[in-house]
Amino acid sequence: MIGELGTGSIVADSTMAVHVLAGIAALVAGLGAIATRKGGGRHNLFGRAYALAMAIVVVTAVPLAIRAGNWFLLAIAVFSGYLVFAGYRVVQRRRAGLTAPTALDLAGHGTMVAVGGGMIGAGVWQSVTGPVGLAPALATFGGIGAGFAAFALAQFRSSPAKRPPWIQKHVAFVGGAYIATVTAVITVNLSMVPPLIRWLGPTIVGTPLIVYAIRTYTPRFEPAG
Repeated sequence: MIGELGTGSIVADSTMAVHVLAGIAALVAGLGAIATRKGGGRHNLFGRAYALAMAIVVVTAVPLAIRAGNWFLLAIAVFSGYLVFAGYRVVQRRRAGLTAPTALDLAGHGTMVAVGGGMIGAGVWQSVTGPVGLAPALATFGGIGAGFAAFALAQFRSSPAKRPPWIQKHVAFVGGAYIATVTAVITVNLSMVPPLIRWLGPTIVGTPLIVYAIRTYTPRFEPAG
């Protein structure tokens, strides 16, 4: 995996080192955010640390993937970065009392719609022309990202009262981002596992957990009436 990202020079090796360390920090901070009381000081601290660590992961992944010519990993980096952005942005908008979309919101979600569409197209094309390889994973992640982004943009057209509670969006986006983090760790360290299981396994396991978390926390943060 490291070879696929194009190490071999001082700059590339240094970038890879920062990338790996940030990935470990993101994994630990994300777990801390999951384990602590939602809305509490420690949860917020872990959440900010996770967002910062993931920002470093994405920023370092882009040049490494480009240097190696690995467009699959580049797309996944954009996908992961988008989910972190969207999940953190939900909290920022709530604290600022925003109801209308800003240029930042439109740019962030719009970029994921475009990139996600490209991921789907590339995955389908590779599946048809072969070899299939990780094409299904690419199309799956692209569909998830584009779907989330398109849904977020569509919500801005409805009245605030008709939009899903902020906690549901926050959990869905950040939960998806953590799944992407775990996927990257498994992919790097469990190379003996078949590729599609490594790439799609955490999504299959994590999605029901996200649904459970949404059902658990929505009544606490958005009480009826």
